[in-house]
Amino acid sequence: MKFFCAFFIALALITSPSLYANDGIVSVRVNKQTYQFDRPIRLSSVLSIVADGGDWYWPTASAFDLTNPTAEREKEIALSQIRELLFSFDKGSDTHKALQNLFDQVSSWTVSTRIDMPISYNRARLFFEDNPMFQPGKYWIRLNGRPNVVHFSGAVIKPGAYQHQSDTSIYTAAHTVKKAVDADRSVVYVIDPMGNIEEKGIAYWNLDFAQLMPGSQVYVPISSELFSNKLKQLNERVAALAVHRVLPQ
Repeated sequence: MKFFCAFFIALALITSPSLYANDGIVSVRVNKQTYQFDRPIRLSSVLSIVADGGDWYWPTASAFDLTNPTAEREKEIALSQIRELLFSFDKGSDTHKALQNLFDQVSSWTVSTRIDMPISYNRARLFFEDNPMFQPGKYWIRLNGRPNVVHFSGAVIKPGAYQHQSDTSIYTAAHTVKKAVDADRSVVYVIDPMGNIEEKGIAYWNLDFAQLMPGSQVYVPISSELFSNKLKQLNERVAALAVHRVLPQ
């Protein structure tokens, strides 16, 4: 009899609704406030809660999947690749210094797996394809006002945020930031606030006068070797990782 009592108690505990309280929960943090929903919810419904709570600059809004470890894995792969390359160059060389500087930068980055979708309340309300459904899980939406900086990283002397000037071309911006000796002088990678990456020319023979959006990132690559593409591969990997950076607000 005791056996059956214990069995039914255990069965009741296993099937108790309280044990499944978090199953199917959609948790969305918008900036610092967390909201929970007991079923999948569309982006427009989440944004409707906060749309009037600030002067949001939607082009720089971003969403992250907090349960997806891809960004952290990519960061570790990039750091491992930099470590491996450091052994390939003499400690006193310009390339070794540039790689050590890049290692320190990437190590300090906070990253989270960014969801590839636009975050815009108006677009979410008007266009079905821009109004995705959040499935059960944990998410983070970052909203902020219009930024006035551009973030530089890579082969630069002082990585960080620089003042954004209206009507500033990529060429002008790239030449106002002091670069490391071993920086590539012909191209930079521009990561716009929506997470798009483009290689842009900054040399006299391939100038790109496109304007920089406020809140963009500019990654200055380390100059590639003539007979090896390892540094080029590293530059591309770090630029791709920059999409997942949680930039300071």
